[in-house]
Amino acid sequence: MVQLEVVRSANATLVKSQPLVAVFVGGTSGIGEFTIRALAATHGKEGKGLRLYIVGRNSSAAEKTISECKSVCPEGDFRFVKANDLALLNDVDRVCDEIIRIEEGIKADGGSARVDLLNLSQHYFPLTFEPRSDTKEGLDNSLSLLYYSRMRFVIKLLPLLLASQLPAHIVSVFAAGKESNIFPEDLSLRDPKHYGFANARSHAVHMKTLFMETLVEKHRGRLSFIHVFPGLVITEAFNDGRLPTWFRLVWRVATPIARPFSLSGQEIGDRVLFLATPRFPPRQALDDTKREGSSATEGDVGIATGTDGNRGSGAYAVGSDGETVSTEKAYMKVRQEGLAEKVWSHTMKAFEEIEAGKTFTG
Repeated sequence: MVQLEVVRSANATLVKSQPLVAVFVGGTSGIGEFTIRALAATHGKEGKGLRLYIVGRNSSAAEKTISECKSVCPEGDFRFVKANDLALLNDVDRVCDEIIRIEEGIKADGGSARVDLLNLSQHYFPLTFEPRSDTKEGLDNSLSLLYYSRMRFVIKLLPLLLASQLPAHIVSVFAAGKESNIFPEDLSLRDPKHYGFANARSHAVHMKTLFMETLVEKHRGRLSFIHVFPGLVITEAFNDGRLPTWFRLVWRVATPIARPFSLSGQEIGDRVLFLATPRFPPRQALDDTKREGSSATEGDVGIATGTDGNRGSGAYAVGSDGETVSTEKAYMKVRQEGLAEKVWSHTMKAFEEIEAGKTFTG
């Protein structure tokens, strides 16, 4: 486990390194909110400048978070961008267009238009026995939130991410290292025999890793992707109104039992923020990805090992303790079978067809 004092020291160094521009999708509650608060608290003590976008549906929750963040980080510029339904890629595009418009306005006024940190935590976790539920765009609602919507944010904000001098870090909060089944001929899980919580989770994890490995390879030295499994964190997600009443009642009873085994909001916020530090660098020159050790600027924990088994390879799977999860064996066969290329083509086709106003059926 990466010790919490090391995490917080690295976070303090991060906010002192340069002014930061951050986008938090799903930031009005849960782990996204906890990480926003961690960034505001850390920045308020030692930061150089902060512009932060909170993307979510709950405007009153966002206003409360912004007010409390301003109290500890009065110099921060906190902005709320309202989403309607982030399972819909058209809504993702609308939100991104609003962020791009604001950043272009800042550039026109002599500022720097960019995104240094993109944190993605929008989600809905269906129970095992729930049937597939498609959006009007043809994507499964849960799989869209866990994968397609998140990757669409990355693609739409890519010019701003590439403008970062940090360089940019993309953090996706979900089930890193929880790969199981993958159906290469049914990536969208349209076959009812394939659909279910475990397979939806596994497909989201597989596709996200392979898509982002492809993207960081295309933009060496410019992007770092970190997929994190946060462990048990007690959030309002367990009280989601879309979950059955019986489940919410059972969870209410189970919460006191589960709490000692969970991470606090403050700790998980600090640990997710830690993923934007230099321990997780972008992929550099080909002959540099197997490097050992670390330089003094990388702190006490060294450069992380990527999802391909090499240090500093630009795409990382991380556990709740801040240590990387070994995933290379899970991908060995599917890499050889060309699944990365298939995932990229499948995803970009979905984006293109939905953007053109079609219903995706792939």
